[in-house]
Amino acid sequence: MRINFLFLSFSLLLSLEAAALDGKSEPASIRLFLSEVEPSSMSADHYCTVVFSDHRFHSEKAVLHHGKDLDRKVFEGELSEEQWNGLASILDNKDLRELKIPPYVPPLVMQETHPYSISIARDGHFQNFEFMDGKSLKPYQSQLKPLLQWWKTVRRQKMEPSNAPKSERCLLDNGRAVFAQ
Repeated sequence: MRINFLFLSFSLLLSLEAAALDGKSEPASIRLFLSEVEPSSMSADHYCTVVFSDHRFHSEKAVLHHGKDLDRKVFEGELSEEQWNGLASILDNKDLRELKIPPYVPPLVMQETHPYSISIARDGHFQNFEFMDGKSLKPYQSQLKPLLQWWKTVRRQKMEPSNAPKSERCLLDNGRAVFAQ
């Protein structure tokens, strides 16, 4: 009798664990990654936003001095339906979708940098863009301007800082910010 009870308890435990695992969903995939460093004379502001396919976002603003954080704030939330639809229409725009930028090797020494990194999820791969300054971005301004304006609008929203940890994706010392699958 005791063996039957243990077997029944064990079976029930296994079925409950299986049900719990079935209820867990995969983490949402990345839909968009944006990073910008705005230099100034004594420090630089680094903005980074990761938008996930489930409408959530993780955003960070850091004040950097000699590549080190003086201050970093993390914000997390969910895009409104209007923000999500606006973003989707920008990302699905034919001109942006078909944008091809030739590989660019930056010189060893650069002055007046203002780097941008953009990665957009596209059918199993990422469309990646990197610009080191306004001059390298200028030829593609018409295709990228709607996306950058959307991002600045979202960044200007009043948001309360989150207790979420900073993301490895938003650290500038992680090599390259572009994504691959």
